[in-house]
This record gives sequence, C-alpha cells and structure tokens, in this order.
Amino acid sequence: MLNSQDTPPILLIGSNVRFLAENASRHGREVFTVDYYGDWDTKRLSQNRSIKREGAGVLDLRALINLAAGLENSGVVYGPGFENDLMALSRLSDLGRVIGCSLETVKKSRDPHSLARAATAWNFSYPKIAMELTESMRQERWLIKPFASLGGNRIRFVDENYRPGTERVYYQKFHSGMPSSAIVVSNGSEAALVALMTQIYGDASFGTEGFKFVGNVFPHPFAKEITNSATTIAEALTLEFDLKGLWGFDFIYGGDVTLIEINPRPTSSLGLLDMATWNDLLGLHIESVAGKKSNLILDPGPTGRYFAQGRVYAKSDAVFTGSQTWSERGARDIPHEGDFVNAGEPVITVTASDSTYSGALAKLRKEAGDAQDSITPATATPFMKD
Repeated sequence: MLNSQDTPPILLIGSNVRFLAENASRHGREVFTVDYYGDWDTKRLSQNRSIKREGAGVLDLRALINLAAGLENSGVVYGPGFENDLMALSRLSDLGRVIGCSLETVKKSRDPHSLARAATAWNFSYPKIAMELTESMRQERWLIKPFASLGGNRIRFVDENYRPGTERVYYQKFHSGMPSSAIVVSNGSEAALVALMTQIYGDASFGTEGFKFVGNVFPHPFAKEITNSATTIAEALTLEFDLKGLWGFDFIYGGDVTLIEINPRPTSSLGLLDMATWNDLLGLHIESVAGKKSNLILDPGPTGRYFAQGRVYAKSDAVFTGSQTWSERGARDIPHEGDFVNAGEPVITVTASDSTYSGALAKLRKEAGDAQDSITPATATPFMKD
C-alpha cells in the first residue's frame, strides 16, 4: 500500500539506505531516512537525519537508533550494518514495527556453522570453515573473516605473519571463481530470484585493495547457467532460516555455485537494480515480510544492456566539489559541496552502462578515475575536519 497523507512515512535506517529511498521516491512512497552520511542526494530524496551531520559523527548503530527516536512512522526497514549487531537490531522495535527478518533469523543466517549444516542438509556447496587456526592453513589458501565485517573490511588471507588477536574471527577455505551475488525476495516459505549480478572488490581503480567491496555489474554474464542452482539455494535458505523480505547472498561462480554468506536484509546492490528496472523494491519487501503469497511479476530489465555501479574511495585526505555536476553524470551517494573526506573513506558511487559486460566495467573504471581526479587533496588538521 502506498503512503497516503494520513499515513506516516516508512523509516529506513542503516549505515546507508539511499538506494531504498531512491526506489521509494520513484514509486510515490514517503520515507524518512536515518543513516551515517546524510549525503547531498539522500537529503534531496526525503527527510533525513544523519550521524555525520546531525549526530556525533561516529558511526554506531545504537547512535542511529537514538537519532531516530521519536520519529513517527508506519514501519521500520533496516539496511546495512544491523546484521552484525544483534543488540542494536533488538532495539529497533522501540522505534516502531520492524519490517524485515526476525532477530532469530538474522542470528542463524549469519552463523557459519548454521550455513555449513544447511549446505549439508540441502546439498549445496559451501567452503570449509574453522574456528581455530592450524599450521596447514598457512600453506593453503584460507581467509580470515571477522564475524562483524561489513563490505569486506578486514577480510584477508592467512599468511606466515598472521597471529590471532582479540578480534572475533573465523576461517574459511578460499574458493576461486567469479565473485557474484543474488537478490532474493521471500516470505518464509516461498522465494523468488530477483537478480543475479557479479561483484567488484579490491579494484585499485576505485582506491581499494584486498577484499574491500566496490560494487556490482547487472545482469550476471552467466545468468542462464546459474539461475536454476541459485534459485534452489534461495528456496533452501528461505525454508531453513525463515527468511523474509528482500535479502541477498554472495556466492562464487566457477562452473557451479558456491555459497559464501547471507545478508538477511536489503542490500546496497538494490541501487543497481533500481537503475536497470522499474520494480517497486520497497513494496516487494513490505508485502513479502507480511507473508503475501503470489506469483511475483518482476521487471527483468532491458535485454542486451549491462549496468554497473561502484564506490570510489579517497586515496588521501580530500575536499569534494561538484555535487550537481556528478548528479548529472548519474552518480549516487554524493557528498555535499566542500565536504572533507578522510583517506580510505568512500567518496561517491559512480555508475555506467553499456551493451557489453566488459564495456560497462571499463566505463565504470573511467568514471572512478574521473572522480579521483575531481577531488582536491587536502592537508588534514583537526580544525579542517570540524
């Protein structure tokens, strides 16, 4: 149901929820966003409160909740970040009716042991995991994965120099192939595959390295080969964990589909889907969480066209200019004019499209290079940062 004049807005909350706000705006839905950055384009889409501009400036999910306290709403949809903090997730009900996966679902679906058991029970591929480091891992290719990682941060290979510290981590056997992801909508018993796409991470063109997440290309160039296996996994995970609404899972494609992890909430890759299709994504989420059972009619996007998006990270401390210009170029998550950006922080999300997969990726890298060239290096001082 669309918002009416008498219906309060849907509250969207997370480290970044611009991608949902943009889709909601296209479909006439009224939302109020509470996030970290409060970017220039986010504030143009809807009412917004942000940690960076109206809060203390330090990203903390509980601070987000405090910032949202007292906001009248007709439901709360949570985005990136809350899957890693169950205490913060449990507090969302203080703000209103939570529209998303339950606390128990999030807890189980983020547990690597639960995923391993599900893979055995439902007969799909999932890499070996371990809780303790062994010497043999140094000679093989194993990943160190923090339990609370977001966007691939702090994921790295076990090597000769690695020594376990106090951070809560587990170890996962590296599986080579094409990094990929799926977007799913489900109601706890039925699941529909919304999209398949590839992932970009650790790309120097965007100012990143290692496993740091950059973005996606849609559709997946091997979608036809993957669809049946990905659908089977989506249905199995839905039944195993009672997943509801829009959610995603990451996988590796190397001739087969190997599950890596679940993101039991709307993912930032929905922003790319919003560029390519006319699907009412927030509406799909709300209705499926409510248990609606129907044959979903999804817009698959134009044939013969690839769409790409990627986050650009600052290589050094910098000052951003050109908000309007970058908006006209199709960029998203745009800083305000004159914003100071710390080295290593995301600056902007650039977009591109082309008739070929490689062409879309090449254009995206060109946009990323232009974005890096357009920010002004700065000598940081505490005064400037304030």
